[in-house]
Amino acid sequence: MLAGSCGVRKYKDIKITSFAVESVTPSGLKSLDAVVEVGIDNPAPAFNIMNLEAEIYRDSVHLAHFSAENVAVEGRCDRLYKIPVSGEIDPAVTLLNLMLLARNFRSEEYSVSVKAKAMIAGIGKELAFDDIPLERLLKNQK
Repeated sequence: MLAGSCGVRKYKDIKITSFAVESVTPSGLKSLDAVVEVGIDNPAPAFNIMNLEAEIYRDSVHLAHFSAENVAVEGRCDRLYKIPVSGEIDPAVTLLNLMLLARNFRSEEYSVSVKAKAMIAGIGKELAFDDIPLERLLKNQK
């Protein structure tokens, strides 16, 4: 029983240590591919992150949807993971809107919601993080 509770505590100690957008490549007019680099300090055993999806909002208005392939997080280490992502701009957002948003970009106006499934030894746990301020993520940017 004690060993099991120690293992759970280690999973609660997992930290995102950095975040950076490494590259962005347009793919048509309203979609893009990107690579993000995420630093993860994992004191727990290895696990997989599956079905990773993120939504980007500006002042609560949906702008884009992103998804990524599965990520295998190594156990008991602190390292950087390069994660390829694909994104689509919301159909309601016009190209003119995008240009204006880029021209007048202020990170404090944006938020990100993320959901995924963590798989540990065949057992899955749904994860959801809503309304993460983009400004907070960018403060950890390398």
